Amino acid sequence: MWGEERFEAAEEDNSLIEMAQLENRVENALNEARILLLGSQVVIGVLLRAFFEPGFERLAFRGEIALLVATFVFTAVVGLLVWPAAFHQIAQRGAETSYIATFTSTILAWTLLPIAIALGLSLYATALDMHVPYAWIYAVGATVAGLAMWYAVPSFRHDPARRERVRQETREQEQENKWQHKTELPQRIKNVLTECRMALPGAQALLGFQFIDVFFDSFTQLPRSLQWLHFASLLCTMISTILLIAPAAYHRIAEGGEDTEHFLKVASRMLLWALIFLAPGMTGDIVVAMYRVTHTVVAGVVASLVLLAAFYALWFGYSLFERERKA
Repeated sequence: MWGEERFEAAEEDNSLIEMAQLENRVENALNEARILLLGSQVVIGVLLRAFFEPGFERLAFRGEIALLVATFVFTAVVGLLVWPAAFHQIAQRGAETSYIATFTSTILAWTLLPIAIALGLSLYATALDMHVPYAWIYAVGATVAGLAMWYAVPSFRHDPARRERVRQETREQEQENKWQHKTELPQRIKNVLTECRMALPGAQALLGFQFIDVFFDSFTQLPRSLQWLHFASLLCTMISTILLIAPAAYHRIAEGGEDTEHFLKVASRMLLWALIFLAPGMTGDIVVAMYRVTHTVVAGVVASLVLLAAFYALWFGYSLFERERKA
């Protein structure tokens, strides 16, 4: 009996250690997504502002195209980086799973490539405006440097056997579904608040740039319909920001800082509603940016709708599909 008790206690200790390791993996993955998300959303705001700056008119057409493509790519990147938060709350119901850690890490690995390309395009437009000789060389160099630091350097420490072992553990844990019922309420609340913090700073920065754009003289030269479209995008970003801040206020005032199942449901729903408004808040100004370059509205509307549909399909469509499939 004493031996059996020791064995059961050892098993329980090992289980607690594994859960702690899993919590760290999930938390680290979400924090890394938060870093990329904040930087990308701030860059989007800066690039959108560039289309209204007086100096934009003197930029060569190929520089305008480079800025436009960089803006589009960064917007798509933000959509990918937000995806894990929606997937976690919808498909995983906020639980600690090895799958969400692997899922988020995969998204992060793939988004570094377009970020490197977009940075190179942005540098190319800047070098063109400064009349730097062979501007494309600097752009390619920046992209290659980013890819080298983000992919080549880490690959020296890459261990395929260890990654395969982690994947095997992930598959086993998915089959057993043993984590779904072991995630404590405080940890699930911590996760949903972390996911709110992922999108909030970038959304606030984007909102600030959208406020400023209205006061440029070039903004008054836009067709009235595009001015209203920008205003609608601003309102969507503002509503999203309000919703992302709301869980912290609700937790402090309504719940007195206590962790409850009710607060978890409220915070999760506020986060998802914030994402619903964040998508048009980001994609609406793509139409305005494309008009500043091409002087047509149709192309911008098509590009904006494609991005919007992709965001909703990934954030909500795929997440709901996975939840129903696993159920």
